[in-house]
Amino acid sequence: AVSVTAVVAGLSYIAYFDYKRRNDRQFRRKLKRDRKRVEKTAEKISREPTLDDINEQALELLKSITNAKQPESPEEKEQYFMAQVSKGESLCGAGPAAYAEAACHFFQALKVYPNPVELVMIYQKTTPDLVFKLVMAMMAQEVRQKQARYYDVFPTEDKHVRIKDKNKLGEGKAKDKKPAKDADTKGDVVTPNRGLFATKDVAADEIVYEEDSVVSTLLPCAQNGKYCYHCMRAIPAAEAEAEAEDTAEAKSEAAEEETEEKKEPASDGIKCDKCAEAVYCSEECRQDAYDAYHQFLCPNSSAATANDFAEQAKKSHELAPILIAKFFGILVDREKKKELARALGVSDKNTSEADEYTTWEHLESMRYLELIPSATDAAMLHKLGELMSDSVPGLNEFVTGDRYTMLKG
Repeated sequence: AVSVTAVVAGLSYIAYFDYKRRNDRQFRRKLKRDRKRVEKTAEKISREPTLDDINEQALELLKSITNAKQPESPEEKEQYFMAQVSKGESLCGAGPAAYAEAACHFFQALKVYPNPVELVMIYQKTTPDLVFKLVMAMMAQEVRQKQARYYDVFPTEDKHVRIKDKNKLGEGKAKDKKPAKDADTKGDVVTPNRGLFATKDVAADEIVYEEDSVVSTLLPCAQNGKYCYHCMRAIPAAEAEAEAEDTAEAKSEAAEEETEEKKEPASDGIKCDKCAEAVYCSEECRQDAYDAYHQFLCPNSSAATANDFAEQAKKSHELAPILIAKFFGILVDREKKKELARALGVSDKNTSEADEYTTWEHLESMRYLELIPSATDAAMLHKLGELMSDSVPGLNEFVTGDRYTMLKG
């Protein structure tokens, strides 16, 4: 009896459905919409998402966590990191439908991890491919957003100058104004034509703007003990000695003795403990240089890779390899010091938006020559990896041939 009732009920529903399909226009439209929705969903699941799909989804995910509060103390960061990774792993186990949310949690864990490059390498090996691609796309989108507002933050207000796009000056006032000659007017793309503008009146002989270099090195001809290997300033004793030699023939013996007496208090420079190439004007410069880069580059260090790198750099007849090696040493040293300050609770509470930018992000905002990688570049990149990979995990994966030539340019 129960079976007969079930069959009758089923037939009745089929008859009702067929009647509605034939006679109810709204019902037919609803069926059509539902079918299209199912087909669209099935197509999304079946096909591999394109790069545009991933970037679009990454941007939406980034917007969803814009106002998320970040932990401050080391203990809070550790707990937050573990919680985010745990949630991400659980969601990965739930299948592709939860991958986007999983990527969001892994990205938030990445933001508080002390060594992001190392964690990215772990993600690449342990998470599903789509999750990893979403995390990387979120990182790229965040970088683009920061780059877009870079010149709103730098130079900082205390410098009294701003960098503005000359193409945009006077927009709205002169609609028929022609773009700059070097602007690319094809389509909607216009190459920025930036200039430096003062935000206050500048007096005669007043310095308008100055900043420290990101990285620098002495020319080989200047590595003669007369100039500091770190700050590039003339070492007082060496400078005084050079002046004395230049004027020795024109001076009497008494004047020469006076010169010798005057230069006695001056320092002879502080040499590296292991090599004769690096001479510094002070102990502070020697220590700063060692912490940042000379520990890697000293040719007489215990690591054979340092001597190999120095020899290869000399053969290339270029300063670029030395500058690039110094840059990565300085980059890692600065980030380590920032992290140490946070861990000790001595970080500056008066931090501004400018403090969010890393040394690498400053460099990416600069203009550079577009160079074609050469065989020498490939050889130096290989030596750079051997030199610093132990101290900078993930360097080999991060510094590709394109990034190397970008830094060189």
